[in-house]
Amino acid sequence: RTFKCHATYELMPGGEPERSIAKYIYVARNPKDTAVSLYHHAHSMKLYQFNGDWNTFFELFVAGKVNGGVWFKHVLEWWKHKDASNILFLKYEDMKKDLKAAVEKIAEFIDIRLEPDITDKIVSQCSFDSMKHNPAVNYLWYSDKRKEGSEPWIRKGMIGDWKNYFTEEQSLQYDEEYRRIMSGTGLDFQFQ
Repeated sequence: RTFKCHATYELMPGGEPERSIAKYIYVARNPKDTAVSLYHHAHSMKLYQFNGDWNTFFELFVAGKVNGGVWFKHVLEWWKHKDASNILFLKYEDMKKDLKAAVEKIAEFIDIRLEPDITDKIVSQCSFDSMKHNPAVNYLWYSDKRKEGSEPWIRKGMIGDWKNYFTEEQSLQYDEEYRRIMSGTGLDFQFQ
C-alpha cells in the first residue's frame, strides 16, 4: 500500500516516521525549481485562490507561507533522519540524471528484486515524457479542482527552469539564504 503526500516529517500521519514500521521515500528538489513548481501549482488550483504574479509568490515562498512551509525546514527535517533504515532520501536532480539507478535503489529499499526487463519497463513508464502524457499520472481526472486553462499538472520537469523566473536580485537573495542555512548540513543540490 502506498500513501503519497507532501507532509513535513513532524506532520506525517501515524507519528514519528523513524519509529514507524512503514517505509518512507522522500524526494527533495532544489529550492529554486521547487518555488517555480509551487508557483504554477498554486496558480492552477482553485483551492489556493492565488492569482498573484511571480514576485508576489517568491515573497510568500521565502516566508514559508506556501504549501509545505519553509523549504529549508521541510527538507532538513527529513535529511536529519536519512540514515534511518525505513527512510530513503532521494534528490529529484539525481533521479533526472539516472532514473534507472533511482528505480534500483527504491526496489532494494522496499525489498523487491527486479528483473532487468521489468526495471527497464519501470524506467520507461517513469520517464518525465511518459508521465506527462499519462492521464492517470497527470491528474486529468482532477480537472474540476483546477482553474480553466491552467497548465498540465506535470509541466516541464527540468532542472534550472528557475532561471526563467528569478530576477538576479531574487537569485542572489536566495543563494545567500541557502548558503547560510545549508552550510555544514552535508546536503547540496544541483541548480542547473
